[in-house]
Amino acid sequence: MPFAALTGYLALLGRTVGLGLERPFVKALSRNRDSIAATTVYFGIGELLLVPLILWQWAHDPAYAAGIGGWIGWALLSGLIYAVSFHVYVYGMSVGEVSLLAPLYATMFLWLYLMDILWGEAVFGWLQLAGILAVMTGVVFLNIAPGRNLAQVLNPLTVIRQPGAWGMLVYAFGLALGRMVDKQAADIAPPVLYAFIDNAPCVLGGILLLALRGRAGRLIALGRERFWIAVVGSFAGMYAYVLMLVALDYFNPSVVEPVTQLSVLLAVGLGAWWFKEPLRARWVAALLVAVGAVLLLLG
Repeated sequence: MPFAALTGYLALLGRTVGLGLERPFVKALSRNRDSIAATTVYFGIGELLLVPLILWQWAHDPAYAAGIGGWIGWALLSGLIYAVSFHVYVYGMSVGEVSLLAPLYATMFLWLYLMDILWGEAVFGWLQLAGILAVMTGVVFLNIAPGRNLAQVLNPLTVIRQPGAWGMLVYAFGLALGRMVDKQAADIAPPVLYAFIDNAPCVLGGILLLALRGRAGRLIALGRERFWIAVVGSFAGMYAYVLMLVALDYFNPSVVEPVTQLSVLLAVGLGAWWFKEPLRARWVAALLVAVGAVLLLLG
C-alpha cells in the first residue's frame, strides 16, 4: 500500500477510536454540571493541547502559516457553526445516555450525502440507499423500551423525545454543514493550526457567556474537580478532529464521516459499562449504524 494511502487509512482509524473514547468522557465531564462550563473547559483544554504541536511545526517550517489568508475565512465560518453545535452537543450528553445518543450521531451522514449531491460530488445509488435504511432501522431499535407499544417503537420521532436526543440531532446537522466548509480548506490549511482557529469561537463564546452571567468561576471549579477526565477526553476529541482534517485530504466528507460511525460501537460499550446504562437493543442499533457506514463506503 502506498504511504499516502496508508496515511489516509491510519487517520480514519485514529479518528474512529478517538470519537469512541470522546463521548463517554464528555458525559463524565458534564454530568450534573453547567454544560456551558463543561464545553468551554473541554474544548479549552483541547486548544491548549494543540499549542505545543503548532509551535513545533512552526519552528521547523517558518512558512507554516504563510498561506493563512487563503483559508482563515473558512476556519472562522466553520468555527461559528461548530461553536453552536459543540455547546448543544455537550448539553445533550450531560442529560442523555451515551448508548442512546451515540448512534444518533450517524444521522449526520444523511445530511452529508445530501450536501455532496447538491455540490455535485456524489451520486445517489442503491448501496447508499441501503446504508440510509440501515441507519433508520437502527433508530427504530433505539426506541425499544419497556412500556412502549409497537407504534411508538416504529415511529422514528419517538427517539427525539428522549433526554438529550434533540441536542445530538442538531449537533449532527451542524457537523455536516461544518465539514462541507472544512473541505474547502483541507488541501491548503495546516490541519493543527486550522483546528486551533476552528475551535476558538466555541471557547471564547463560552467564556463570554459565563462571564456575562457571573458564572466564570465554574470554569476553574470544574477544571479542578474533573481535571483528568477533561484532559483525556479533550485529547481524544481534539486529535480525532485533527485526524479528520488529515483524512479529508484523501477522502470525501461523505466517506470520512460514515466510516467513523464505527466508533459508536466503542461508545455504546463504554457508556453501558461506565454509567450502567441499559443496553436493551442498542447494540443492534449500533451494529446497524456500522453496517450502514460500510455500505456507504462501498458505494
